[in-house]
Amino acid sequence: MGRGQRFGAFLSALVAFAVGVTVMLSLLLGDNPALFGNQPGSDELARRLALPADALLRLVAIFLALSIVIGIANLLFVHVSRLKSGKFYSAVLLASFGFTVFWYVTRQGDTSLLEAVQLPIESALAALLFVSLVHGGSRVMSKRGDLWGLLFVAVVVLVLLGSLPLAELAPLQAWSDWLMRIPVSAGARAMLLGIALGIVTAGLRALLGQDRSYRG
Repeated sequence: MGRGQRFGAFLSALVAFAVGVTVMLSLLLGDNPALFGNQPGSDELARRLALPADALLRLVAIFLALSIVIGIANLLFVHVSRLKSGKFYSAVLLASFGFTVFWYVTRQGDTSLLEAVQLPIESALAALLFVSLVHGGSRVMSKRGDLWGLLFVAVVVLVLLGSLPLAELAPLQAWSDWLMRIPVSAGARAMLLGIALGIVTAGLRALLGQDRSYRG
């Protein structure tokens, strides 16, 4: 790594550290005016300390919005260029995009078209999930016919049957609701805790300049 690359990596790490510390301190101090006691003007001081974080977060939101717009524009340009080679799905995508924009503009923000498209897609994804679970259960039983494999298949069947709106399956629906409310909720919370710890670890590595993207 040359001297210029090392200086660039150091500068990137320094900027990331400065921005991260500024946002962290601004959020901590700005959201807790009680830290300054009951002195006159503590709320105003907290509001001023929160201004850097608000400005930086709004800047990030602007960059994210620009990234989305650039991504959509790039997608459209790519499919326009593919029309010359007779790609049928490119024509379908462009026509769908134009029709959706036209509908939204002429209907003044009416989302009925979006719902009419989104609900069938969600239903199709739910059906694919059902097929995937059944296929996964059959593969588990064929390759691992032990107690844990049997428990997995039993839970899948119980949840799927409990999701059916049939009065005859009311006992199964109660068990399915219990599974979704307690074990599944506990697993989801554990995953969220793991994601939070991963985010904190990644943030600390970025603040300390240990992230490889800053070292080149």
